[in-house]
Formats: sequence, C-alpha cells, structure tokens
Amino acid sequence: MEIRHFVTFKKVIETGSFTQAAEHLGYTQSTVTTHIQALEEHLGGPLFDRMGRKIKLTDIGSKLLPYVKEVLDTYEKIESITTDGEDIRGDLKIAAPESLTVYRLEPILKEFRNNFPHVNISLSNATCGDNKRSILNGSADVAFVMMPEFQDSDLIVHSLLDESIVLVGSPDCSLNILDNSYKNQKISECFLANEKECSYRVMFEEYLGVRGIVPSQTMELWSIEAIKRCVRSGLGIACLPLMTVEDEIKEGRLKMIPCDGGFKQIFSQVAYHKNKWISPALSAFINITLKHAKDWSSEKITY
Repeated sequence: MEIRHFVTFKKVIETGSFTQAAEHLGYTQSTVTTHIQALEEHLGGPLFDRMGRKIKLTDIGSKLLPYVKEVLDTYEKIESITTDGEDIRGDLKIAAPESLTVYRLEPILKEFRNNFPHVNISLSNATCGDNKRSILNGSADVAFVMMPEFQDSDLIVHSLLDESIVLVGSPDCSLNILDNSYKNQKISECFLANEKECSYRVMFEEYLGVRGIVPSQTMELWSIEAIKRCVRSGLGIACLPLMTVEDEIKEGRLKMIPCDGGFKQIFSQVAYHKNKWISPALSAFINITLKHAKDWSSEKITY
C-alpha cells in the first residue's frame, strides 16, 4: 500500500465516482481503478459496491476509511516539517460560496500567497450547506459560509461580518413591489435566484411565504453575475448580498427595492473541524482571514 492509494481512495469517497476522482487528481480513470484494486488485493476484499454509476462503501471500505484519514492527517503533519519555521509548506483546501470567493477572499488569498508561496491552495465553490459538509467529512480544511450564525459541536466557527442582504431590480422597476399592499397576492415580477440551498434565497422565499406573496415565476441561474445582468435588463428581481451589487447601485445600474420589515441577519463565517490538526498553513490562513474581517467591518456601508 502507498500513500497515493489512500489519497485516491479518499478522493473517490469525496467525489462519489472514479471519474470525478480522476479529474480532481489529474489521473486517468484506469489509474484510479488500479490504485483501488491494489488496496483491495492487499486487504482481500472489495472496498466499493458498484451499482451502475453509483458507488457505496462495503464493510471493508467503511472500516478502512477512519484509518486512511488518520494516516493522511499524519502524512500532512510530516509534510509540514521544515528546518526553517518561516518556510511553511503543505496543502490547504478551502471551500467557499461564489459570493464570498469573488467579493471577499481575493485580498486574503493574495496576502496568504505572498507570505506562503510554497503552500498549495485548492479552492472549491459550492453552496453553504455543501461547504459545511465538506469540513465535516474532511474534504476541506476550512470553509466559508454565508448564513445565520450557527454553532456545531464538531466545528469551530468564527463570525466575520453581518452581511446586508438587499432586493434589487432594474433602474426602471417600481419601488413598491413589496409594500404592504401586496400581501397575499401574486406579483408580476420574476424572481431570479441561484441554487435552492443558497441561504439568502431560502431567507427571501421565507420572507415572501410569511406575507403570502408569490412571484410570477422563479428562474434559476448559475452565477451571481448572470443574475445581475438579467436583473439589469429588466427580466426580474433578485435578492443578493449588498457587497455583490454595491457598485451597480451606486452607479444607477440597479435599484434597491424597499422591503417592509427587512430580512433576517446573515453572517459571513469561517469554520473548521475541532478535531482537525491545525497545520501551520491553516493557522496562518485563519489569522489572515480574521485580520481582514476587521477591515470589512470598518469599511461596511449601510443603505
């Protein structure tokens, strides 16, 4: 058995398929299969049940997994050993939603990269729910989320900033779309939204539900930029973090729509598993993140 076999085994579990694991690791699918077969031959039994395109851990695979995590965690510690305390090396896996990646993380990543050029960074974008799950299952070292403040017995969570959420429309849209006169009615505007698990989409849908307001339809789009472009063209309204639309509001390309009662508080937060070894790279990244969060607070603009 080799370390790379363990890495492949864990990646298959994280991605849910041999094909996806191969893409993430830069291998051919046959290489992934060879690595798994090598482990199976050594252990004397199959690690996965293959049911069509889906795979499921066998009893042997389930018993192996915690040992693989332990071995890889130890390997990471060994990789971080250096003769020069300032020469931090290793890997850092970050999970974050698109909004925070685009509008918050750039200065953090830039400073970290400048200070620790030998650390290999991988950044994945997914919903906040997926990002939270990624640190619980060990596929990420640290995760950013934007959601109501939460606590989890398995996680260490730092709240970074109360993120303002606003409803926006085109420059020509009406400002009274959601005033009290629209309670228990269907409005003509289309709601432009991202994925169903998005925290501020869920929050806005709950806001509408409490008031009995129904949009004419909901259109799902794949990115915040796509949503903003569609809103600017008059295709509908969108509920987005203020940081993502602040420039467009200032320049008059989008209009902020008043919402009676306002929305629930949503916070940008950073989290990592309480039982995870805090590598020098992870420790440095968290410290840089918390430092920048103080700058966000001082620069925050409210409308």
